Amino acid sequence: MDLKLTIDRGNTAIKAALWKPDGSIIAATKGDESLPAGDVAAQICSLENLPLSAVKAAVYCTVVKSDRSEDLESLRNLCPRLVDLSASTPLNLKIDYRTPDTLGADRIAAVLGALELAGDRRPLLVSDIGTAVTYDYVAPGRIYRGGNIAPGVHLRLRALAAFTDALPAVDPDKGAVPLWGDTTAEAMRSGAVRGLCAELEYYHRAAGDDTLAVLTGGSAQLLISKNIITFEFIHDPYLVHRGLYSIIKDEN
Repeated sequence: MDLKLTIDRGNTAIKAALWKPDGSIIAATKGDESLPAGDVAAQICSLENLPLSAVKAAVYCTVVKSDRSEDLESLRNLCPRLVDLSASTPLNLKIDYRTPDTLGADRIAAVLGALELAGDRRPLLVSDIGTAVTYDYVAPGRIYRGGNIAPGVHLRLRALAAFTDALPAVDPDKGAVPLWGDTTAEAMRSGAVRGLCAELEYYHRAAGDDTLAVLTGGSAQLLISKNIITFEFIHDPYLVHRGLYSIIKDEN
């Protein structure tokens, strides 16, 4: 079996996915962030009782510059074809960004994944809701126009606890998020979660009524579970991996 591998190293985790030739995911895993990418690749193959030699192509992206060289070195001998995604990688996407060298590869991958899911005939708002939140706008015709970056839910709450004298540490995943909090913990949790939803609504409205939102990231499910998103959206927890896979899906 000819398999393909996608690896995404983020700020707090390294994630890998194995793909079948038909475009379905065999397995996805979150690895120990201290490990090089090649070890994570070996682990996911081992867990599925598959030889590393079955992997014929791999795509890698990262936002962690300090790990990039080691990761790539660890991957180079694993498979015949390795793509290190960046804004200079040949893609079926026009990147209209003034400093493309600074554009995060994970943002590019998420946009590619959104285009795989939703097509390119309507505007897309692509949001990866993780440690940081990215908001990226894709115009019809596969034109990436740019986007914004903001703190994620957990980061907002950690910052409040770290940089104030009286505010406590609050877990956004444990507890209610009422419109108006009536305890300090509820006020902080609701401010972080509902505030992020308000940002999403603002960017969706600015992008236009016909815009489809495509959401991913570790905190996306939290927002969805609170039933406070008021516009049309698609959620895919594997959006970045789907975009990475799209780069090599047609290679034999």
